[in-house]
Amino acid sequence: QEVKRRTASYYVNLGYSYRNRYLFDASWRADGASVFGVNKLFTNTWSVGLGWNVHNEAFFEGVEWIDQLKLRASIGNPGNQNFDAYIAMKIYEYNSHHTNPWGVSTLIKTFGNEDLEWQKTLDRNIGFDLVIVDNRLRVNFDYFNKKTDPLLVHIGTPSSTGATTIPRNVGKQITQGVNVTLNYSIIRRDDMFWSVNANMRHQTSEYRNVSDVLTKYNLDNRNRNLTRYYDGGSPSDLWAVRSCGIDPATGREIFLTKEGKQTFVHDYDDEMVVGNSDPDVEGVIGTSFYYKGFSASINLRYRLGGQIFMQTLYDKVENLSSVKKWENLDKRALYDRWKQSGDKAKFKSIADSEVTPISSRFVEDNNVLSGESISLGYESTGKWLSRIGASSMSFRAYMNDIFRVSTVKNERGLSYPFARSVSFSLGVTF
Repeated sequence: QEVKRRTASYYVNLGYSYRNRYLFDASWRADGASVFGVNKLFTNTWSVGLGWNVHNEAFFEGVEWIDQLKLRASIGNPGNQNFDAYIAMKIYEYNSHHTNPWGVSTLIKTFGNEDLEWQKTLDRNIGFDLVIVDNRLRVNFDYFNKKTDPLLVHIGTPSSTGATTIPRNVGKQITQGVNVTLNYSIIRRDDMFWSVNANMRHQTSEYRNVSDVLTKYNLDNRNRNLTRYYDGGSPSDLWAVRSCGIDPATGREIFLTKEGKQTFVHDYDDEMVVGNSDPDVEGVIGTSFYYKGFSASINLRYRLGGQIFMQTLYDKVENLSSVKKWENLDKRALYDRWKQSGDKAKFKSIADSEVTPISSRFVEDNNVLSGESISLGYESTGKWLSRIGASSMSFRAYMNDIFRVSTVKNERGLSYPFARSVSFSLGVTF
């Protein structure tokens, strides 16, 4: 019989406002979910928020250049149950591959965990909302600090036990950062409107209390990717052996040890943090314009700082032996390779068929500016429409991800699909 996810919840919400100056809201929930272990089915989640409309205070009446000033703070611990419905259960499956004289046997498919807890995050936030210059400039600022404790991870187990992983609660993750949003109305008239907007986000994360539980994952990842799990390390850190590039004399790659000595020998014990995939700052900048039925908007997404592992260079320039004959290669596999003594090249000789180990040579700075959305439109209710028996007409053109400028040249769509899209719409009301 199929086992389905079952949940049960009890909750209370409370909100209060005193003369639109002091604001208070709170919530409490008791949630149960069959996703988690039978000993940890229920958990309590709660949140409390406070707000202060400073601009409504009597002592603020003389401050004419500030239209609104609101201070706010909140704290809460939302839970996460977005996991496999069978994650905490011990499940067996029939062994239909190898029969025996005594009948069909069963094998352990998942071990489960009766004490598996909810993954919860203590989310703290403080910020303010500010409106000035006759309601033209709006500023929103938030500082957030999130502590996820415990984390829910799959720990590797010997395959001889019948399963390769078991779910466990291990360690915690601390994430903190700031969000800033700005919006300014340059022109604000009945027949014309023009505004600009920008937002910015910066955040950092780190693991704590992971200890040595994820040692096997760190060892297994050494020849797969740049992700490691260490106390004090960031989920976005990129771990690899540092590289000095290709030796012009021999065409071999030169590595750096932890002590900073050059060597031709790649040793995983010399791994260090060589980058972080999170940007220093990211966000969207844009503008909107309207004039007598004509409208236009442009939003550009940017990211500054942070690094990226160049998967295309690693898979389709040097490690060509793993590329299937019907797959594409990168043209740099022919043009940017070391060929003879004295060449200053980025990649080793094409004649070297040995598998290239992951190193910092394939990590580059990742700064991006992309055309996230661009739209143009026109709406009219003019008298000229009566000639065709219509009362109104509208036309719009949309463009999404229409361009992308980056400091790296890498193959897109490796992790998720993407598409540049252009669409038009025409509407006539009769």
